[in-house]
Amino acid sequence: MSRIERLHTNGMEPYPARANRSHTVRQVRESGAVLSQCVISGRLVQLDPQARSGVLKDWTGTVDLALDEPALTHVLPVLSKGDLVECAGTWKNGVHTVSALRLLAPCLREAPEPAAADAVRIRERLMAGTRSFFESRGFVAVDTPAFMTVPDLTPALRSFRTEYVDGEGGARPFYLQTSPEHYMKRLLAAGCERIYQICRFYRNGERFDTHHPEFTGLEWYEAYADYNTVMDTTEDYVTSLAEMLGHSGKLTYQGTEIDLHTPWPRYRLRDIFLDRTGIDLDDCDSVDAFASMARSRKFEVRGDDDWDDLFHRVFLSAVEPALPAGRPVFLTEYPARLPSLARCVPGNARYVERFELYMGGLELANAFTELNDPEEQRARFEADLEIKRSRDGRERYDGNVDEALLAALEYGIPPSGGIALGLDRLAMLFADARTIDPVIMFRDY
Repeated sequence: MSRIERLHTNGMEPYPARANRSHTVRQVRESGAVLSQCVISGRLVQLDPQARSGVLKDWTGTVDLALDEPALTHVLPVLSKGDLVECAGTWKNGVHTVSALRLLAPCLREAPEPAAADAVRIRERLMAGTRSFFESRGFVAVDTPAFMTVPDLTPALRSFRTEYVDGEGGARPFYLQTSPEHYMKRLLAAGCERIYQICRFYRNGERFDTHHPEFTGLEWYEAYADYNTVMDTTEDYVTSLAEMLGHSGKLTYQGTEIDLHTPWPRYRLRDIFLDRTGIDLDDCDSVDAFASMARSRKFEVRGDDDWDDLFHRVFLSAVEPALPAGRPVFLTEYPARLPSLARCVPGNARYVERFELYMGGLELANAFTELNDPEEQRARFEADLEIKRSRDGRERYDGNVDEALLAALEYGIPPSGGIALGLDRLAMLFADARTIDPVIMFRDY
């Protein structure tokens, strides 16, 4: 006999149409008085029929149940831990003494999303704190399309490709955004000087402990500013969230205490790369030169490596793991070969004004002083396009450059700073989660 059949046999309706809850757990706890006529509802997270006791949990908290009432004798044997129930009775001295109990929905299997409620809570506080921070500083929230007409040209990223079919059977490729950067820069040209956006980012081929192909990110831009301004704002933003979430001044992540007091250390990438690897990026103008130096220092070099491949392999194996764990760290001035949307360091075209933020071993953010020269931007896009097309053996590529963004640059974008920050990884830090899975709620893929 199935459990549902047993419930019917005992005269219990397993799925009643209505619930009669009068109080949440928090409301009875905060009442500070005896409540003789109250009904609470939630999930039985503990149940001991022999001791005639249990624990009920709802969205707002947990409460101990006393199940001594003789009228419950026939009910207790057919209840199970995990059932959703409604308990009428008296609240007194931290215990809800149940006089009548009704089953609302039986639990027939283990929870498919065991940490979802916790993830919802931390994400809600994170989002609310983010909106409050930026709106208090005069930033305007924007909402741009998720589809782009061209894919991301960044060599290290892969766009998801889909197809729009019109009413006449014609087809046109669209691409899910890897970030909203292109659209938001077009808003800068339209006169929107301080903007931010919380949205989904989509990146194909990324599914690891700290990566997911669909994740939530924060992006903001400020006109008449540069990446130094963005670093200052980032410090203020993260420390304000930490204080709101009860981590004022410090945060413990995976057993390591992180000192959040500002200012945070800022290291030039070239300097720390040389210190950790013995390779001077100034001497790596060509793929061959970089490969020779990498081999001489026992780093893996593959026959089909390009410059980006070599840089990321050496960086991820020797530089990133050696970054200080007890402080947030800004790495600044990246090689100009890597980000096609960042402005060059004045007087040094080898490097661009870009930073990445690391906390607790996690890369949290990527930021630029934005390139606003349309001719240079077009040249960089076309160089990236050639790299993409040269990789046909590894990935299909049929894109082109973003003419809409280039048109905005030709109209004129003011000197600006911008950043993309991974909110899921920030949630990992505050939730002390080793992987991204517990904070994204759904892990179907």
